[in-house]
Amino acid sequence: MRISIAPAADGSDIELAGNQFSVGFAGADYGILTNLGDVPLEDITLQDPRTSVLAQYEARRSEAGARSESRRFGQGVTVNGALYRSSLPLQVNATYLLRSIIYRGSDVLVAFRVVRQDTDGSAIILWKRLKKYSISTLQKNALNR
Repeated sequence: MRISIAPAADGSDIELAGNQFSVGFAGADYGILTNLGDVPLEDITLQDPRTSVLAQYEARRSEAGARSESRRFGQGVTVNGALYRSSLPLQVNATYLLRSIIYRGSDVLVAFRVVRQDTDGSAIILWKRLKKYSISTLQKNALNR
């Protein structure tokens, strides 16, 4: 199941398959997830230091840079003890941060909390948008940034 957090966007921001959340599905689009643990959704704001890595992250402007970042986050990056990946296991009663970058579509930072997992494997989540960024376009021949 894929859902879009920015309804005007062409594409999906997050997918749940096989008990794994994942982001970044088409072309050079990519995303970043981190699991904050059992933290109330209402406690997560842009002022929360746990949001700073994703809030200050600059989307890559070149196709090569975007694809490189997609591979990097596919393997996982640890910053200040927190793991940032393009896929993470579903955990009930956990709150996640998601930065989804869909070129020519949307660029958003959201927090979401898994409140229940149904017997069919689907998940019930609560979410809130923390920040909407300017939509990026890729420069095919630009440097790696």
